[in-house]
Amino acid sequence: MENQKNADNQRQKLIMIRLHHTLTYAGSSVVLYVGYPIIGYFIVSIILTVTAIIYTPYLIKTLIELKKWKWIITFGIMVVVPAILIYMITYKSIYRSVFSFIPLLMFYIFCWILRFSIPGWIEKIEYSEINFDE
Repeated sequence: MENQKNADNQRQKLIMIRLHHTLTYAGSSVVLYVGYPIIGYFIVSIILTVTAIIYTPYLIKTLIELKKWKWIITFGIMVVVPAILIYMITYKSIYRSVFSFIPLLMFYIFCWILRFSIPGWIEKIEYSEINFDE
């Protein structure tokens, strides 16, 4: 029983470390904003949007594996709901392209917050593994 719990803890730690690693490098894509004068704002926004779209299934799958339901709900509130609302409100508006950056910005803010929360999760697992009876 104890071995199974340790194995589950190690598996969760590995998943968290991998997620943290990808968020660290995915978050560095914000550096693209610095390069927009060189390669163009339109191309940078396309790269950031495609990156967010490609990364989202992995992020959601990982949060489900870790059973972080509150984080999934928060993702929906921060990213999905604004995307749907903006699409519905600005369906035929010329301002659609301006407002479409709000969900993208919220996605990167969510990833940034998540990135700094994961070390606390790992620390909590490591703390629970300490045997105080020894």
